[in-house]
Amino acid sequence: MIRPVRVLTAAIAAAVAFEVMTASPAQANESDYLAALQPRFTFLSSQQLLAEGYKVCRATRGGMIAPDAVSMVYKDLSVSMAVANDIVSTAVVDLGC
Repeated sequence: MIRPVRVLTAAIAAAVAFEVMTASPAQANESDYLAALQPRFTFLSSQQLLAEGYKVCRATRGGMIAPDAVSMVYKDLSVSMAVANDIVSTAVVDLGC
């Protein structure tokens, strides 16, 4: 059981790192962030998405690594790991974390 979790965590970390490396430099842009997430995750309000996105930014600026940020979102919003990963990676790119 531990091995699949480690593999998933490594895959999530790699995906987030790739998105951060390939992202163009930008300033925080809430409208792009919401445009990327709201159509896919209609069960979450814009307020929930923004609050969690900025929480991700605070956490990563404070030294939290991406897999831990994904786990935080997973627990906070009771969403799947895939949804949590999308929220984290989109926050990093669009909110300028």
